[in-house]
Amino acid sequence: MPSRPLAPDRLPSVEHNGAMIEVLQHHGFSTPDRGPAPKARVLYGARDENGERHWRSSYDEICRLIDRGFVTSGMTY
Repeated sequence: MPSRPLAPDRLPSVEHNGAMIEVLQHHGFSTPDRGPAPKARVLYGARDENGERHWRSSYDEICRLIDRGFVTSGMTY
């Protein structure tokens, strides 16, 4: 039976063009009894003017999104 997932680690926030970027280190959703443990990954999130949170997998991606004013139409993720 898989064990409980580890809580994400919150790293120090960063500011870019007036938007706060939250940085999380996510450890995966569960730890299996056997086999390799899932790799931790870093996620970057920022809130737009409406309070909606947007997550990206790299700092550069979230900075580009902030620079575009959180416009995501026409993009594929």
